[in-house]
Amino acid sequence: MDWYNIFWGTENFIFLVEIAIRSVIMFFLLFTALRITGKRAVKQLSIFELIIIIALGSAAGDPMIYKEIGIVYALVVFIIVFLSYWLITKLIENSEKMEKILEGKPYCIIDQGKASKESLKHKELAMDEFFSILRHEHIFHLGQVESAILETSGELSILFYDSSDIKAGLPIWPHYLKKKTKQIEYSATYACTYCGYTKTMKAGESNICEYCNNNNEWVEAKTGNREK
Repeated sequence: MDWYNIFWGTENFIFLVEIAIRSVIMFFLLFTALRITGKRAVKQLSIFELIIIIALGSAAGDPMIYKEIGIVYALVVFIIVFLSYWLITKLIENSEKMEKILEGKPYCIIDQGKASKESLKHKELAMDEFFSILRHEHIFHLGQVESAILETSGELSILFYDSSDIKAGLPIWPHYLKKKTKQIEYSATYACTYCGYTKTMKAGESNICEYCNNNNEWVEAKTGNREK
């Protein structure tokens, strides 16, 4: 049994330096890629936790399969990943600016019963993806929601209106959204199906939403308290 080969593989010591460089580059490439793709892919895990799982999983797998890759190389990857994680954690702890850059910031998705201006600027934050979460909270329409914040963890925090303050809003259940129309058939309060903006409209009226400026499909706004 060749113990040297088991731990060091067939590469020389210089290759350890290359692995260290590769590990640093790949760690920050993974971090950048996950920040660009948005928070939807990391709902239950933080970005750092997911990076560690990916990096360490890959590092642990290769020495198990390839004879020429020694265990020591995987240990170098482990050390580099944890050192990078420790460094980033310290930067976050000591700098509020770095915390915003590295971890991101909470996004306001819904404000005053409609999509916030902030969420409309971020196309990756699709409204449809949040409707399912709101439905789990027994929300019938957006007029019941004063504010909804997408946290840096990917979780959605919801602030509800008091019963006396609830207003007409966009119904978020699929069978209501299927009733959307571009031509108003009778006078009523309607909600933009893209952003949730509400407006009282007359029969025959047809126009672009003045809030989001990119939709002319409307559905009759609904009222009522939230059922628990």
